Amino acid sequence: MRALDLRVVLVRSIYERNVGSTSRAMANMGFKKLILVDPKCEFTIEANQAAASGQQALADKVIYKSWDEFYKHEPRGIQIATTARDGRGRQTEDLESSLVKLKDTHPEFQKNAGSPITVHLLFGPEDHGLEGIDLKYANFCCCLPTYGENPSLNLAQASLLTLFIIRRVFGGERTRLDGQQKPRAAQKKPEVFPDETLKAWLTEMNMDLSKRRINAFTVLRRMLLQNAPSEKEFRVLEIVLQQSLRRMKEGRKKS
Repeated sequence: MRALDLRVVLVRSIYERNVGSTSRAMANMGFKKLILVDPKCEFTIEANQAAASGQQALADKVIYKSWDEFYKHEPRGIQIATTARDGRGRQTEDLESSLVKLKDTHPEFQKNAGSPITVHLLFGPEDHGLEGIDLKYANFCCCLPTYGENPSLNLAQASLLTLFIIRRVFGGERTRLDGQQKPRAAQKKPEVFPDETLKAWLTEMNMDLSKRRINAFTVLRRMLLQNAPSEKEFRVLEIVLQQSLRRMKEGRKKS
């Protein structure tokens, strides 16, 4: 499937903090192109504070004074407008359903080769959202899922939720924190259980392992496995046993 060249377009934004927070949401979801059409705010330290660790989109933002200037410089692509209002001429659809339909039926998405498909994602101003003139060339007018009586979302919340749904439909490589394990396919196949090390440790402790069915080894192994230890815990057990064995052997040599 063709890749997305997704561009977040904020129209006549009023509050710089929301623009900064949108930049942070874009960094969370792996998107970098932020466009502002006729913004109604200045950009000061407040926008940077709201962007926090997601500064790139804010720093690289492109500003157009009007839609005429926007269309003069931007590729046509596909326009998806977000709105919490339904009504005549809007034909509002559920965002995720529209994205799935786009992915499954649009001919450009069926091609494996070629440049990424440009998608402009439009968000209106905080006070009353997108107007009719903003929707002139929109391919889709989409609403976001809400469950309460108030369907209107804060601009930064709407951008984060929208970008998350786009990732859920079109995919992408998820961020992995430092403490998370690597994908299984990339891991070296671990030992299921440190059998030999445990046997050597018990033997060093003068335990009789001659009984095949029930002995100290079989009982300990069953007790450990019943707690369903993780691969990391198995590795820790292996290290502990190895260190214990080494110290017992060193102690025996000294004596």
